[in-house]
Amino acid sequence: MKRKLFTSSRRYQNALRTQITQGKKAGLASARGVGKQALAAGLQTLDLAKLHEQTLVAELLPGVPAGTRAALIKQAGSFFAEAILPLEETHA
Repeated sequence: MKRKLFTSSRRYQNALRTQITQGKKAGLASARGVGKQALAAGLQTLDLAKLHEQTLVAELLPGVPAGTRAALIKQAGSFFAEAILPLEETHA
């Protein structure tokens, strides 16, 4: 399970980083794809929430000016909401 978590972690980090750097041009399809991969790996919503927080706090927010942090956090939140959809659909 640790290997699957590590692989999913890297994919999530890369996809979120791409989303943040490319903005709306990137679309949210990659987020849905990462969510599907996480589901296939047996991860849960909480696992993705932890990955999201770690990536945001440790890698994306440091060095970002205070004036642009809110926009970055909002954009990252949209990515997360889209990424968890495949996992949440299994609970319906």
